[in-house]
Amino acid sequence: MPRSVLITTSVLVVLAGMAGFWLGQRQVTLDATGIINAVAARHVAEHGGAVTDCLGWAGEGAHVFRVKCGDVTYHVDRFGAVRVAPEDEL
Repeated sequence: MPRSVLITTSVLVVLAGMAGFWLGQRQVTLDATGIINAVAARHVAEHGGAVTDCLGWAGEGAHVFRVKCGDVTYHVDRFGAVRVAPEDEL
């Protein structure tokens, strides 16, 4: 095998490894306490109430976490995006 092919292959493998590592570091790490606190703070800012009224648990499918504050349930996806659950999903 020619030397230029080996060098090109090696460089591409190293670049792919570095890109995979960099993209892997961008993945959001979800912490249960942090999620509950963040969603509770958002809920209190928008709807009022107390932070202690919120309860969180593991979700299903695309929603890896759910937090319920009073009558409102929030879904948190694996990237940390928070959305209010539709009424029919409660």
